[in-house]
Amino acid sequence: KTDVAEDIESEYTNLYQYLSSVIEKVPAGSNGVMFTPWLHGNRCPFEDPNARGMFYNLSIESGKSEMIRAVVEGVCMHMRWMLETQDKKTKTSDTIRFVGGGALNASTCQILADCTGRVVETVASPQNVGAVGAAVLIAVNAGIISSVQDAKKLIPVSKTFTPDMEAKKVYDKYYEVYKNLYASNKKNFENLNS
Repeated sequence: KTDVAEDIESEYTNLYQYLSSVIEKVPAGSNGVMFTPWLHGNRCPFEDPNARGMFYNLSIESGKSEMIRAVVEGVCMHMRWMLETQDKKTKTSDTIRFVGGGALNASTCQILADCTGRVVETVASPQNVGAVGAAVLIAVNAGIISSVQDAKKLIPVSKTFTPDMEAKKVYDKYYEVYKNLYASNKKNFENLNS
């Protein structure tokens, strides 16, 4: 009999593929399970070094698949909260250019689009954008590229994710609960972590 770990390694080429396969089987809202990603306090949109991550609303029916999806949704909810807070001072773009390792996962990109109600764009090799940015600055300084704005032509959008408005309805309902989790637990965080 084949080991389960060997089956997973032969079926998926990277962790993001496995993550996608797991969370795609769970509906938007993770069957009511929520996660707050404040594992080391939080700085935006509220500053609280005592805040901590938590799973909320677990039941006997909750499984690891719901918990994995809830982690991704919690991060996307937090991104929504930051964007909405920033919009109160300066209007942000209606389109999110999503980069970094998380942007390798199409499921995460779609959840971000659904959660925020914004179009999400990714580029090729999104995990390497920092290095590309450094190369662009060097190229501008060396005169190879005339300006940083010219770099847009060199870094085209590779994928676009548009919000699923049915999923957004679920996230809108859960978003209010998500924000209340901090307000309801602020004193508890202080008591446990100060």
